[in-house]
Amino acid sequence: MNRPSRALARRVVGTRLFLVSYAPLWFIFAVRSTNLPGRAVFLLLTAWGLVDAVLLITAGLRRSTRRVVFEEISDKSGEVSGYLATYLLPFIGGPPSDLSSAVAYVAYFTVAWAVFVPSTLCLVNPTFYLLGWRVVEGTRRGQREIIICQDPPPATSSGEPVAQLMGGVGWVRLPTRPPWTWIAGRTTSGQSGA
Repeated sequence: MNRPSRALARRVVGTRLFLVSYAPLWFIFAVRSTNLPGRAVFLLLTAWGLVDAVLLITAGLRRSTRRVVFEEISDKSGEVSGYLATYLLPFIGGPPSDLSSAVAYVAYFTVAWAVFVPSTLCLVNPTFYLLGWRVVEGTRRGQREIIICQDPPPATSSGEPVAQLMGGVGWVRLPTRPPWTWIAGRTTSGQSGA
């Protein structure tokens, strides 16, 4: 994949991860919303985020797998508490209640998206944690690649069984525990890492 299309694919996947990461917040807004249309919108956003998280995992696991060697793995699990503070604190007041607060929220989420997508913030994703998964970053052939996994893969010479993530910018590691193992069981192809 050439450089511009890889960058675009990484931005698309990063945007999906950004939207998925806010599903718990949309649920909080739905609970705290005082009007029915607002509650419905936030419940739809919650459902969308959860469904897209599951789709990212299952779509990758339906592809054929191969063994891939990662030179380095970066796991940001230790930064979850700090991220959650910045993730939740701006929203203590609840969902937007008028036009000016809605504009302020749009400005906040635009800035958050601009910072989230190109940075390593996408590695801290509360929705994936709720589903028993996480996002880590691996280095392969000198390029950073996203890995969605239950447990971070070790950087080993023998490689890890993974399936390619949408756009070829990352991987989904085969499940290491239920309930996802039944999906991965039929996708293993035994190909060697390239």
